[in-house]
Amino acid sequence: MADDSLPAPRPPVNVYTAMIVLSFVAIAIGCIVLALDLARYDFQIVPPSDMRP
Repeated sequence: MADDSLPAPRPPVNVYTAMIVLSFVAIAIGCIVLALDLARYDFQIVPPSDMRP
C-alpha cells in the first residue's frame, strides 16, 4: 500500500526561476527609484481643473 500522505518532491530551482526573481527585483527597484525621483521634485498627480467628467 502506497503512503499518499507524503508531499510530492519539489522541482529544483532552474535558470528560469532565477531569471523571473531577478526581473521582479529589477522592476521593484526601478519603481522605488522612480518614486524617490518624483518625490525629490514634489511631483503630485492632480487632474487639471478644466477637465469635466
